[in-house]
Amino acid sequence: MKSNHTLAVAFLAAASTIAAHGADAPAPAVTFDGYAVVQATSVDTTSSLDLYAAKFGATGKFGNVTGYASLYYGGAKTDLLDAYFTVDVGGGLSITTGKFLSYMGYEAFDVPNMTQISYANTQLSPVPAYHTGIKADYSTAVYGAGVAVVDSLYGYGNAPYKGDGSLRKPGLEAYYTYKGIKDVTIWFGAANEVATKYAFYDLWVSYAVSKTDSIGAEYIKIESEGSLWLLAYTKALDSKWSLTSRISGDSPTGGENNLKYTLSPSYSVNEHFIVRAEASYVTSYGTTPSASTFAAQTIFKF
Repeated sequence: MKSNHTLAVAFLAAASTIAAHGADAPAPAVTFDGYAVVQATSVDTTSSLDLYAAKFGATGKFGNVTGYASLYYGGAKTDLLDAYFTVDVGGGLSITTGKFLSYMGYEAFDVPNMTQISYANTQLSPVPAYHTGIKADYSTAVYGAGVAVVDSLYGYGNAPYKGDGSLRKPGLEAYYTYKGIKDVTIWFGAANEVATKYAFYDLWVSYAVSKTDSIGAEYIKIESEGSLWLLAYTKALDSKWSLTSRISGDSPTGGENNLKYTLSPSYSVNEHFIVRAEASYVTSYGTTPSASTFAAQTIFKF
């Protein structure tokens, strides 16, 4: 079995080989992206400062086929995160195979795409993140839909960056999104893993109130596990500053409900560098006492 590093090198080597052949074929476009995040966190009497996350990715375009691979450091080890190819079939339809990010979840995986530092929920963390399989997506100006068959929904031994690598308990995902209402996006997804039979339902809605303000709301239900929700409001204060306010909650089956309050300002030095801070408060639940967390990030992206 090839190592993660070898797989990434092989991907780039393949891109170079294709570029070197086929005089009549258009030259492939290879681009790079990535980010590095340093985070300081203070919770009660403990504090930390460390490299929180780093990612390096390469995209290769070969006609109607696009390939992407990325390496990701999540604070403990480096993983091969993305490794997939997408074929543009035409008419709004595309087919993707490889290792890719789950459809599920309103809040972004990549740090530069978030509007705050922490995720909304503290007890339940259901979004499966990455897995391997095949998916088909169809999109128009009014709606979009997709379906995926993957090795598993939830990470095993390497969560959340990898599925279990076995089709003995495959996962199924599907979504539908409607964009026919001006400035509104409605998204609904469902997922199930054959072995666990924990059906997963995710509904979120976003509304661009104005050019500077937006609202997002999400509700997730996990069969036999519980439910969770969030409501977030993001306002651009000027061309550099923005502020996100969020309230969220977990309701685990047979457990204690809790609420989380979050306030997170961001400052964009330029298109490549962001400074972000966050103050959050989680109410007590069960034997867990209330807790306040303060964090700050510097985000470099390219």
